[in-house]
Amino acid sequence: MRGFRAKDADRDRFVELIEAAYVDGQLGAEDRDLRVSRALTAETLDELQTLTRDLQLPEGHVPPAAPGRTPVRALSRPSSGARGVLVGLVVFVVLVAVGVTGVVALAMFAVSGGPDATTSTVVDPAPAVPGQDPAIGQPGPPSFELTPAGVRGLLRDYEAEFGTLDAFETGLYPEHAWAFVPVRGARPRYERWSFDGAWSRQSDASAVRDGSPVIDLGALDVRRLFANIDTAQKTLDVPRGELTHVLVNSWMEARPSVNIYVANRFDESGYLRTTLAGDVVRAYPYGG
Repeated sequence: MRGFRAKDADRDRFVELIEAAYVDGQLGAEDRDLRVSRALTAETLDELQTLTRDLQLPEGHVPPAAPGRTPVRALSRPSSGARGVLVGLVVFVVLVAVGVTGVVALAMFAVSGGPDATTSTVVDPAPAVPGQDPAIGQPGPPSFELTPAGVRGLLRDYEAEFGTLDAFETGLYPEHAWAFVPVRGARPRYERWSFDGAWSRQSDASAVRDGSPVIDLGALDVRRLFANIDTAQKTLDVPRGELTHVLVNSWMEARPSVNIYVANRFDESGYLRTTLAGDVVRAYPYGG
């Protein structure tokens, strides 16, 4: 692995692992900051592996895959198509060994799939449906997830799609996001776009309300955002509270703010307001 160069996607995966280990209590804040800084500037995959070699994998976290290695899922049971190819090969070898005697019987056995088969009809697999796992026909994983890597990828896609990182407002949810994207013109206008792995326009241009300023999403500190999400879940007096969404806007103050909302199944909720750089402005706990 020493000779492989690291890509941005590799750095994002290892940063996510470091952040997960910090939330899991394996790292202190200073150690986490140092490792994240080094991961973001790592040039090779060996450097990234060295930074995380001593970390336990938090529950539910998938380890970053090394290049040239086959994922564990690829070693699972062969598909029905693969089993059919194997049966055909076995039949061919047996035919060569025994000659033409019994050709008809062996061919019938191969087509029927054996004495336990109920039909000899070969059925093509159903065509893949977008957003579904073709193996089980159920909806696949979301194409956007509210993780450090997911947010960094969203910001890259935003800049590629719109040629800027400016927005009037942005909402981040566990499996999707949206943004009020500025529209060029003499007066301030915006269009609402949604993101679930790709951007799609949800509304025509509208007037900007209350003279809200444009926000530079490039100033959002993703690392500190997720550290503050962890803080919000622990300090807002919402037992077993889960992150519901994050709003980046400038409604309450002249300067942009990041508002992190937490709630539980009893509809108890609170939120934490920070700057784009991650400095805490004020906490709004449940009942406060």
